[in-house]
Amino acid sequence: MSKTVLSLAALIGLSATGGAFAQALDFNALDANTDGVVSMEELQVAIPDLTPESFAMLDTDTDGSLSAEEFAALMPATEAPANTMEAPAAQ
Repeated sequence: MSKTVLSLAALIGLSATGGAFAQALDFNALDANTDGVVSMEELQVAIPDLTPESFAMLDTDTDGSLSAEEFAALMPATEAPANTMEAPAAQ
């Protein structure tokens, strides 16, 4: 799961300002239709480059939406200082 979160963190372009961006990702604000989950379309409002594959990595129960728990798994990686994230493996 940590590789999934780190991949998504890279996708949203985290840098030294990543913490400020992470604070802007608020589950309740993204849940536009207030159904208690965040759909891919709702998350794309905050992360326009989100791909179906990246969303699927976060959707661990494969129900097509992110629960509050699945969404919370994204937050620790985006709040971590950039110098503590794992570097991509050399190919």
